[in-house]
Amino acid sequence: MATDIGANIVEDDLIFGFDSGYGVADNSTATRFYPGEPTVNYVSDSPTQGGWSGGIDVLDSSQKKFKCHISNFNGSPGDGWRSFTWDMNSHSGSDVTISLDFETVGPNGTMSWIMIGQTNTNTSNHSGAGQYMGYSAASEKTTKTTTSKETISWTGTIGSTGTASQPSGHIGFTVWINNGVAGNQDAYVIVSNVQIEKKDHATPFVNGTRSSTAGLIDLKRTNDINITNVSFTSTGQPTLDGTDDKFNVNFPTLSSDFGSIEVIVARKDETTNSFIFGSVGGSTNRYYLRHAGTTSYDACRGNPLANASFGVLTQDKLYHLVMTWDLNTVYAYTNGVFSASSSYTNPGTDITSGNIGQGTGNYVMADLPVFKVYGKTLSATEIKQNFNAYKNRFDL
Repeated sequence: MATDIGANIVEDDLIFGFDSGYGVADNSTATRFYPGEPTVNYVSDSPTQGGWSGGIDVLDSSQKKFKCHISNFNGSPGDGWRSFTWDMNSHSGSDVTISLDFETVGPNGTMSWIMIGQTNTNTSNHSGAGQYMGYSAASEKTTKTTTSKETISWTGTIGSTGTASQPSGHIGFTVWINNGVAGNQDAYVIVSNVQIEKKDHATPFVNGTRSSTAGLIDLKRTNDINITNVSFTSTGQPTLDGTDDKFNVNFPTLSSDFGSIEVIVARKDETTNSFIFGSVGGSTNRYYLRHAGTTSYDACRGNPLANASFGVLTQDKLYHLVMTWDLNTVYAYTNGVFSASSSYTNPGTDITSGNIGQGTGNYVMADLPVFKVYGKTLSATEIKQNFNAYKNRFDL
């Protein structure tokens, strides 16, 4: 797993932050501080089995690593198959995705294929043919015919119509072995990270449940980040939809005397008065990082409100923005370079609550892979240091 704080990034006086692992984390890869989208893995250690004689050995329950073997064939040597499935009928009609890591095959015989997906209710051939994925429609399965290590998955809809040759609601995989010798337990495949989840896409493996507060981890590991109200891209990255999305955080105290907020952000629309961050402190106690105009963001502090512009920002392009403040001035830096400053006469007081993705106005529509809070006014040198650490990863 990658270290998401990153090399050469300022850590002194960092009091809160998150990094979604952009560029590393995806639907199959977790990072240290972004384990992945909340999900439930319905795979147990005891699947339903069908086909020729055989069985399953649990090599590592925590990784759902199984040795699936066939011990009988239609000759010696001969062909044989066996299925391993989990009954998901209680969730009929839901989206479903099964994913697994194919690791290796045994020396007895040769693997013809492994099919992963949903079996059907065909009972016209073979005993227990409802477990045989070979009878499933092409849309109900993914087939792998090579023996190389690989992550494979299938996505569909859980369903059982009760009629022949229809999806059965049993999700899993079937293995077919050629030229196997009966009674030899070395006809097997090994798979790991087997996961079934009620989603239209895969997420990184979890053994059991990954809760809404376990998917994105505070870089300081002191505050829970609840991502219940966050959307996700097709690659598994959190994103804000501008409707009702925000990161729910028990926010750390922000000092009115000095501090900094650092983000990597891409604006997705031209809605004005939407907020990357907004304090909850009333009109006399304001800390804002907001989308002020159709093409710009502002850093805002104090009373009366002082606004320092980050300049014109191209839609859908990622930027490194840093808002800093001291006793009477707020500063804005864009991609490591000073952009603007503005002074105020009343800095207000410390605040202990704020919203990421919403303020006193609209919810923001944006990609926000990095958000950090420092308990000091970052210097221009420190801001440039952080920008240089991020620029290649985010193509800034």
